[in-house]
Amino acid sequence: MASEPRMLVARPGEPLIVIPIEVDGEEVEWVFTSEEEADAALAGRAERDVQEALGLAGAWSDLDFDDMMDELDRIRHANPPSPPLER
Repeated sequence: MASEPRMLVARPGEPLIVIPIEVDGEEVEWVFTSEEEADAALAGRAERDVQEALGLAGAWSDLDFDDMMDELDRIRHANPPSPPLER
């Protein structure tokens, strides 16, 4: 936490757009006074999220596919199915 209070100055009639978002495992709120700035920030965040997800795609490249499928099959058979959902 910062030792000094942080503030946002908005003029009368300006919107306050508050977007809750997780940053480094902590939930924070981004505050904007224009939709364009909020959209641009979210677009940049979305691009970073896509790149992070693509980076994870290679995380399991060292696993043997057949071993992984056998283990998933073992887990599936070791656990009883969930009961059907009722409406």
